[in-house]
Amino acid sequence: MTQQPGRSHPPQIGLARLITDHVSFAYLTDVYILAPYQGRGLGKFLIKCVDEVLDSWPQFRRALLMADSKEKRFYEQILRMREFVQGEHGFTMMTRKGEGSVIPV
Repeated sequence: MTQQPGRSHPPQIGLARLITDHVSFAYLTDVYILAPYQGRGLGKFLIKCVDEVLDSWPQFRRALLMADSKEKRFYEQILRMREFVQGEHGFTMMTRKGEGSVIPV
């Protein structure tokens, strides 16, 4: 018998995935919301959740992501990311220093 989605078994409509060791590094690999649910602020909500997780690790050193250049401002505002200048066009690499970082930038 297949269970139908409902309150006890809601369908997954999106995800945000970090590859991390919880201390020195976190790489945001995926942020995805199914098309019928896009435009409702759910991606923004997921990124705010990621921000809360990163802030909860007091020894955390660095976060990294790669995004389309059009999304740069979104990640700057919500995750406080800064562009890591590569000199190439088409994508942007962004980073965020954590409280445990000993590197000045």
